[in-house]
Amino acid sequence: MRDATVPANDSSPANWWVQVRGQTYGPYTLAQLSGFAGEGRVRTNTPVSDNPSSGWLEAGRTPSLAHLFRTAPALRDAEAAQATAADGANVFVYAEIHSTAWNGFLAALEAMGAMCEIAPGLWMVRTQHSAGVIRNALSQTLERGDRFVVIDATRDRMAWYNLGPGIDVRLKEVLNGPARG
Repeated sequence: MRDATVPANDSSPANWWVQVRGQTYGPYTLAQLSGFAGEGRVRTNTPVSDNPSSGWLEAGRTPSLAHLFRTAPALRDAEAAQATAADGANVFVYAEIHSTAWNGFLAALEAMGAMCEIAPGLWMVRTQHSAGVIRNALSQTLERGDRFVVIDATRDRMAWYNLGPGIDVRLKEVLNGPARG
């Protein structure tokens, strides 16, 4: 995954909205969109707007946002080499699905690689996909109130969907905090 950066001298609008499967989310700051782009949650073809009533444009075609999707050639080459050399990862997915989305969720999960259900709502998947890619694919299948966590045990990565702002903040504090013994 790449890190997107926000330019210091940016005259872009203060607020942005994002459209996912016909639903509008926002407003978000440029810094938030930068983080979403770095995580792969906002892509070049994601519809965005600084004023939803005036229309939508793909994020990669929006002059104020196009920089979020550029990577340095050395980083791009390193990512490609890493992806080529990768022989797979062991990923755990835990989901709480309260809607009727189970079939679509399971089909998307099975498409990620060989999988084994460990317990109700908990799977291990052998895959070459990153936790972020898995999160993005699985989130497209779910409805309001559904949530899940993806833990890449091989690459030491984690991604989640719809856990709520309090848990989101706490997870980041723990993940980025010091280890205690």
